[in-house]
Amino acid sequence: MSFEAAVKAAPAPVCDAYRPGKQALKGEHRDLIRCRDTRRFTGSIDLEAALADDAQAANLWDYGIGVRLRGDSEHAIWVEVHPAATTEVSTFLRKLAWLQTWLRTEAKALGALSQPSDEIETFVWIATDAGVHIRPGSPQARRLQQAGLRLPRQVLELC
Repeated sequence: MSFEAAVKAAPAPVCDAYRPGKQALKGEHRDLIRCRDTRRFTGSIDLEAALADDAQAANLWDYGIGVRLRGDSEHAIWVEVHPAATTEVSTFLRKLAWLQTWLRTEAKALGALSQPSDEIETFVWIATDAGVHIRPGSPQARRLQQAGLRLPRQVLELC
């Protein structure tokens, strides 16, 4: 299934949030996610904007992006642009837990495109302009690692 079809299969209002390429990302965030072949970006959604009126979704995740992998299959990656301070790890992990539950229960087609892959990360923390303030080996870094995540970075280079 394509990323676009998976978005359109999601519940309202997310089903109307699909944009080609990285167009759903805020302008200041587009350049933080890079790929030499931009045609590999198949679409995007601003999940936080789409669900902003949903009072139950307090820990909203920022973006979903469709990426074409080798062999023409598509994968969904989920990017959160968030301050990368040690005090923010718990908030980030709550957002991740909310997103994973939403993908499993509400947006199953997107969840199917979000399965772990050896070729690409699925859940990514991009630091805001303040930089990354979580040191490798710190207790906060270990919490992220236990959740299957890498440390935050300032730019995501996909290919």
